[in-house]
Amino acid sequence: MSPAANIKPFLPSSRPSGPVFIALNVLRALSMIALILVFASNTATMVSDIKAIKNPATDDDDCDYIEYSSVPDQIGGAFWSILNRIFILFECILLVMSEIGWPRRLFEYYIPSLGPAYGLGCLGVFQALIGAQVLSHYCDLFPQVSSWILFIVGCLNILAGIFLREKAKEKRLIFSWENVSSLTPQTRMAATAWDMVSEKRKPSAKDPETNLSRHNTTASDTPLVPDRTTPGAKFGGFGFGKQGEKAAAERGWKISRPTDALPRYAI
Repeated sequence: MSPAANIKPFLPSSRPSGPVFIALNVLRALSMIALILVFASNTATMVSDIKAIKNPATDDDDCDYIEYSSVPDQIGGAFWSILNRIFILFECILLVMSEIGWPRRLFEYYIPSLGPAYGLGCLGVFQALIGAQVLSHYCDLFPQVSSWILFIVGCLNILAGIFLREKAKEKRLIFSWENVSSLTPQTRMAATAWDMVSEKRKPSAKDPETNLSRHNTTASDTPLVPDRTTPGAKFGGFGFGKQGEKAAAERGWKISRPTDALPRYAI
């Protein structure tokens, strides 16, 4: 096999391309913006509903909702309406924290469906449900627009979760060398050089795992030999030629040619 065949391509298939990395991070930014807008609009709606509950209109008209509010005029309507708004606010905060990825332990152990081990499908479902929940009641223009944006972003997250599955969040990591290295040709070349260097270091990192036995006998010419070395194969059958030098280099050892020296009696 020629040496050119051993050269790795610029990026392995497990690394995302630059457009995928950029698109996923743009989608994350839109998701956070939409959640913040929904949080602000629901806060304003909740404040206006509380004002309408405290100061009800004196009209004698029979209405299903308290006038100038989204609170149903029924037993416990004010309680359930305000509780619904509080749940939406809490969900928005939780989803923003999930997009940021902090605190990591919370999502890894207590809410794993929103953690790094899962994709964007569950996140998109929650966002679509929040948008549909807000749009299912009468609301002003600002809550309508923000909820529509959140619903559309949620659908995009669902599609990203379907196609990319659990690797979606891994492919959009900003502080990942593998993701950033795929952006430009220069970063791809740097990633290739790093891979070639790290591949040469991997066998040397595994050397401590091989059990070495020390022979105390003075007749032994190899004080450190692996336990599984069979008799007659101390050097693995590579000899002292190029194959032996190559095998030693893979293990992190360098075989240097001894300097020529004259015997003492010739001086």
